[in-house]
Amino acid sequence: MTETMRAIQLNGPNDFEYTRVPVPEVGPFEVLCRVESVAICGTDPHIIAGDYPGFWPKEFPLIPGHEWSGVIEKLDEKAYEFGWREKDRVCGISHVGCGYCSMCLEGRYNLCLNFGNEKLGHRQHGHYTPGAYAQYMLSSIKSIAKIPDTMSFNAGACMDPFSIALHMTMRSKLQPGDSVLVNGSGAQGLMGIMCAKSMGAGTVIVSGSGNRLKVAETLGAIPIDYRKEDVPARVRELTGGLGAKRILECSGTERGIQQACASVAKGGCISMVSLPPGDGNITIPLKQLVLNEIDLAGNRANPNTLEKAIALAESNRFDIDSLVTHEFPLSEYRRALDIFVGRKEHSLKVMCKPNM
Repeated sequence: MTETMRAIQLNGPNDFEYTRVPVPEVGPFEVLCRVESVAICGTDPHIIAGDYPGFWPKEFPLIPGHEWSGVIEKLDEKAYEFGWREKDRVCGISHVGCGYCSMCLEGRYNLCLNFGNEKLGHRQHGHYTPGAYAQYMLSSIKSIAKIPDTMSFNAGACMDPFSIALHMTMRSKLQPGDSVLVNGSGAQGLMGIMCAKSMGAGTVIVSGSGNRLKVAETLGAIPIDYRKEDVPARVRELTGGLGAKRILECSGTERGIQQACASVAKGGCISMVSLPPGDGNITIPLKQLVLNEIDLAGNRANPNTLEKAIALAESNRFDIDSLVTHEFPLSEYRRALDIFVGRKEHSLKVMCKPNM
């Protein structure tokens, strides 16, 4: 292995380059992986644009990227004692909790009370800790899982967002037979459809537009084009006037969130994974939510759902690979990002191959 590797390095807002950087050194409980696939996440363009100054990243330079899969090349002896081996096929998530605070001890390491404090062991790969837009990825064994030989590396790189969709669906308190509205037909929404159906949902409806809505229909969801139809009215028409019992909010827009509030059934739940733009402050109908006992569930990342998501994808034989519409060598990242951000060429999951 050489001492340097190729990577995308973010030097400042909208200032990134394909360059050489040192290969990371393996520390306690860590593995160094050869990155085979890394997907562009919807958060990445915001990190690159500098939309979260001083937070993601805390400082420059940074190697972004956190939806990845690859092969273990090198590992610490403590990682070895936990059963990890060279040549293991793995995928990863971004969060590494400190492991000691009350949130981590409850298993909610995504809400680690020591967020950002690297002295106490917290990391968030690709956000403020070096990530996966590189030939090699250094990861804590807390944030990886093995993927089966039958799963492609592209599908493995999608297990991070798929496990987020699973967390969102589980937090909606979905029961078999419940009606579901998936609000937003991007990759996160499409994965939400898969999760909802695998957990026994009854009628599954999706609000979206364009080619993504057509893909949602192939997954068995009833499509609503929010550009042409009244979403709440159509949802009530499809649910006997009741509204959707569970709503998976993936639109990330003020209009979408307000439509979710207008579409939910009494006693239902709106489970949200999206982040509205700007400061995130929007107007919602609190009187209606209180009087109808609507649960609002905020969801951050994927605590303890990565291995569940891998098992779910395999047991249900979901065609995760079909969501990957584009594949580029990492050297063409600028083009890949442009296609992803512009939703060009019917793009969904755009994959980069650092070792292509």
